Amino acid sequence: MLGTLRRSSVISAIGICVLVTVWLSSGRLQNTSFGSSIVSTISQHTTPTTSTASTAAIVKNSHLPAPVSLYFNQVFSPDDANPHDFPALRKACDRATWHEDVYLQCGGMFAGMTSIMSEVKVCFKMAVEAGTGLILPTIPIRDNTNLLEFNNNDDETGDAYMPYDQWFDTKHLVETLGRACPKMKIIHPDQLKPDHANKVAVKNHWEIDVSKAPGYHFTVSHFWTGNPFRKFFDDQLAKLEKDSSTTGTGISVIKIASLFLLYNITNDPTGGDLKLWNELAMLIRFLEKPRQIVNQLLTHINRPYYGVHFRAENDSIWNSAEDQMHNDLDVLDKAWAKYGKGSASGINSQKPLVYLACGDEKQVEMFAEVGKTRGWEVTHKWELAQKSANPTTLEMINALPFDFQGAVDMGMMVQSYFFIGISGSAFSNTVAHARDPIGRYRWSSLEEEDDGGARTHIVSDGVQSSYPCCL
Repeated sequence: MLGTLRRSSVISAIGICVLVTVWLSSGRLQNTSFGSSIVSTISQHTTPTTSTASTAAIVKNSHLPAPVSLYFNQVFSPDDANPHDFPALRKACDRATWHEDVYLQCGGMFAGMTSIMSEVKVCFKMAVEAGTGLILPTIPIRDNTNLLEFNNNDDETGDAYMPYDQWFDTKHLVETLGRACPKMKIIHPDQLKPDHANKVAVKNHWEIDVSKAPGYHFTVSHFWTGNPFRKFFDDQLAKLEKDSSTTGTGISVIKIASLFLLYNITNDPTGGDLKLWNELAMLIRFLEKPRQIVNQLLTHINRPYYGVHFRAENDSIWNSAEDQMHNDLDVLDKAWAKYGKGSASGINSQKPLVYLACGDEKQVEMFAEVGKTRGWEVTHKWELAQKSANPTTLEMINALPFDFQGAVDMGMMVQSYFFIGISGSAFSNTVAHARDPIGRYRWSSLEEEDDGGARTHIVSDGVQSSYPCCL
């Protein structure tokens, strides 16, 4: 049911909006019989962290606004992220009324990497607001060549489905929640299996259908501070408990679809919802290999660079690759004219390098050739990796699934001196939000208004000028 609901949302969103490609400190896991065992379970799936102190020093964030530099550190730093208090998350968790032995099991997640990141944030926010524990989600990884094959199914089973700790850094998540939200207990999905050494007993298997929320429509962000998820959840939980005749002990597991764009986090006049959303984004830290690659690539860029998201892969539904390329080159010229050498806020150096974020190497080469005729030197992850003193860098990139290669490009885009994206892309908009000090892309940095140092421009994809709320 969760997969069906999610697919309906995705397909309808494409038809109506034409916007996306379809879309523990371990001791703080509570001192329960299963709390400490999750660390062991997670470690079975996680490569031991190696020392990368030599690469950590090369990340220069002086050109980024402080909140953007913080985001990069929490999500992409090669070593452990710097300590951060997560005040908005702490406040939300302190305010919540917590349900003992009730856990959300979020499902219905699939699509591209940044869409999945948004769905994960929705899952985290539902658990915080509802005051429940969390079973780490299991998410399918899409096909590496046919990008419209998301490998999802209604049963949410199969080789493509990977637990959270094979997507993102679970140690970072668990330790951060342990400090900022200690009442939230975390369970690895393997602990629900009958043969697991640290099996967790389940008393109730329940499900809540978000589409039953009064007034819900899948193309409109539904929950906000004036229509809180907590009220809907408590009503549904009360009905489930009233109708239950189960006896015995164990936890109650509630399956719920973590729907894309479920929350509108910009309608809170206090700004608290947006601050929480931004902190939830910093819980989603990439695995060690993508982080290492980002920092290795940065060592081979010896001057400021502009980042361009060139959305020319085989699942693109927007402007042709040629139209995108010419639009991007026009914006590069404008960005250099405004922020380049000689301007009041300029880089005062040679013309920046252009780093292209794209998953199609042939399309990248086309852009590089045309860019050269207009005075731009264009590079990309494969070219930089070939220059690496570490011969394994290119092998590491090519060994990554398509969406994990996208994580590398995302890190490079966040670090760029100027970023150019495309309006219909979740990747572009996620980067644009991450680069703005308030966590929301406000307007083009080519305009006269102060952009807070975001240095970002989103090019219209020919269909829409902006992305619906809220990634």
